[in-house]
Amino acid sequence: MIIGAKTPEQLAENLASPDVTLTEDEVARLKAVSDLPAEYPGWMLERQAAFRFPEPPADA
Repeated sequence: MIIGAKTPEQLAENLASPDVTLTEDEVARLKAVSDLPAEYPGWMLERQAAFRFPEPPADA
């Protein structure tokens, strides 16, 4: 962890941050807003793999 504090109060808040526990909903919301778009060639490999290894039908 990198801490950047200008005041003793900021330092105390930063040092207490490992004690914070997030709910699953909070983690999901943070992930949704911070996910980066897939970059080439990663998205292309996933797209090609979908045709090679299709999902089995739900009723199978």
